[in-house]
Amino acid sequence: MHIISKPTGIRSELIASYDVPRLFFSGVPKLSPVKRSSELGALMWYSAQCRRMGHTKRILMDTDALVERWAKVIIGLATAHDKDEADRYEAAIEQCLTPILSAPIKQVRDFYPKLLTRLKNDPSIPFLVWRGYEIWIEQILSKAPDEDIKQLKTDLAREITELVEQDVKDQIPEQLMRALQWRRPEVLEKVKTEVVRAKERNEPVRLVGRESCLFMEVGGEDGDPAVCVQI
Repeated sequence: MHIISKPTGIRSELIASYDVPRLFFSGVPKLSPVKRSSELGALMWYSAQCRRMGHTKRILMDTDALVERWAKVIIGLATAHDKDEADRYEAAIEQCLTPILSAPIKQVRDFYPKLLTRLKNDPSIPFLVWRGYEIWIEQILSKAPDEDIKQLKTDLAREITELVEQDVKDQIPEQLMRALQWRRPEVLEKVKTEVVRAKERNEPVRLVGRESCLFMEVGGEDGDPAVCVQI
C-alpha cells in the first residue's frame, strides 16, 4: 500500500492524521481532501485564546494525556457501531487537535511515535487501525518539515460567514430535516424527547462548530450533551 503526498509542515500533517486509521480500516486508502485540509477548520475558541496569549508563544502540552485522548478517538471513529456513536467521537476531535497547534515542535515530534506505540500495544485495537497510522508515519509524518505554530483563519472565516449568512439561514431547517431523517427511529425519538425537555426548561438547542463540522447539541452540559448530532 503506497501513499504519494508532498509533505507539508509537521503540524498540518499531524492534525490531518486522526482519521487515517479509520480510512485504512474501512478499506479506503485514498485520503479524503476534506480531511487533509482539516487544519483550516473553524476552531474559533482556540483562535481567541491564541490572540489573548500572544501569536508566537509555544504552549507545553501533556503528551501522555493527549496520547490517551487520541487513542480513544481513533479507535472510536474506526469501530463506532453507528453514526450517532461516531458523532460523539467526531465532536471530541477539537480537543485532540488544539494542543498540536501551538506546542513546541519537539513535543509534536515526540507525540506521534508515542501514539503509535500506544495503538500497537493495545490488543483491542485492530491491526488495520494501527498499521494505517504506522504507514502514515513512515510516508508522511517522518518526512514532514518543521512548522511554526498554526494560526486559525478566524477573520477570513468570519468574512465568509457574513457573506453567506443571508443565503443559508433560510435553508437550515430543510437541510437539518434532511440530515436527521436518515437516523434510526429510536435515535430520532431520543432527539425529540431531549428537545422537548430543553424547550420546557427554556434551554436553547445549540449549534456548535468544531473542526470543520457543525453539531446540533441538546441538553446535558457543554462538552457532554444529552444529544449530539453532526449536521
